[in-house]
Amino acid sequence: MTREQVLTVLRIVFVKNGHWKLLSLFIAVLVHFSIRAEISHLRVVTIPVEADFDAASMGAAIESIEPRAVQITFRGSYSEVNKLDTAQMSCVVRPKQKITSLLDTVTVKIRASNLRGVRGVRVVSIDPNEAVVKFDVPMSLNVAVAPPEIRGKARGRVQLVYDQTNAVVKGSRRVLSPLDLDAVRVQTDPIDVEGRSQPFTARVKLYPPGEAVNAVVEPSDMVVNVLVISEKATIRLERVPVVVMQPPGDANRWLVDPPWVDIEVAGRSEVIKAITFGQVIASVNGTIPVATLTATNDVPVTVHVQQGLAVDELKATPPVVRLTPAPTPPASTPVPAPTPAPAPAAPTPDSAPASAPAAVSTPAEPAASQPVEGGACKPPRSQVWHRHLARVSWAGRPCHEG
Repeated sequence: MTREQVLTVLRIVFVKNGHWKLLSLFIAVLVHFSIRAEISHLRVVTIPVEADFDAASMGAAIESIEPRAVQITFRGSYSEVNKLDTAQMSCVVRPKQKITSLLDTVTVKIRASNLRGVRGVRVVSIDPNEAVVKFDVPMSLNVAVAPPEIRGKARGRVQLVYDQTNAVVKGSRRVLSPLDLDAVRVQTDPIDVEGRSQPFTARVKLYPPGEAVNAVVEPSDMVVNVLVISEKATIRLERVPVVVMQPPGDANRWLVDPPWVDIEVAGRSEVIKAITFGQVIASVNGTIPVATLTATNDVPVTVHVQQGLAVDELKATPPVVRLTPAPTPPASTPVPAPTPAPAPAAPTPDSAPASAPAAVSTPAEPAASQPVEGGACKPPRSQVWHRHLARVSWAGRPCHEG
């Protein structure tokens, strides 16, 4: 292909319809960055800086590392970036020394390859990107191991059993020589016993004491046997009322004898000590046949505890109570409603004059007013008493009908 042909092809590719091609390129760049912004997220974390250095072969110990931590900026998808666990991340540098020319200070470049626990994301920046390692004459100390810290609340008393009581700490003389062996201890990881009720085994890491953060502890970890000893306790709740359990609408009523019982609760010590009066109730079954007033029914007492309260034993004293039917009150006799009295008759010429005395005596009731066998009962009669209508009720008198 000649030079003219190459130039012609280049003109067709880059020059022909150049404004449309430039616009397409601009749109493609915008789409690229918009998609990247949607699926890409940034996260900045701070992780510690550690040194991987063989002090025995080099004849030196690390006194300090500056800085102690670096800030790492990661880029990746939202799920990958938020999946990172900072507790599992670290920055490990490898300082190198020449045996022929030992130096007190070495500068190490920090790169993405020095990071541990980082996967699926891209490292954008490391700040700072250099670490200064300072060396010193090595020294060893035999330091006691502190008992591991217990976190959480177990279902019983926790006892730790381990054989490692001392550890060898190797590090810089300037750092280790001022330590007081009677006061400092090798620290361990805490042990979580939250909700534990059975013995288990834990492996905890050992850490150098005090400010000797760059020292090396041998061994680096130890095995701890965690024993959970369940201590039993008993509590006595006195005079707990007995509740009669009956379905809704049951007309039977019972008297409980005695009306209360004493309840003994046994179980784990930490659970029993936290029990209050309202968390335990006593009940009996009230759906038994009704007996006479003189009869009694011996019914066993059932003890209930609040939901979620774990106990080993429940005992009611006395274990049986008596149920006696409650006496039914006498039914009241219904009183009939009064009927309206008839209006007085109009006066006639033969009637008494208006100047009649105010008080008119009522003649005795004739014998015909008494109930007659074979006849109907007469309704109540209205009488005049001191110019007022009075009503004499015949309720309660015998009435015989044929």
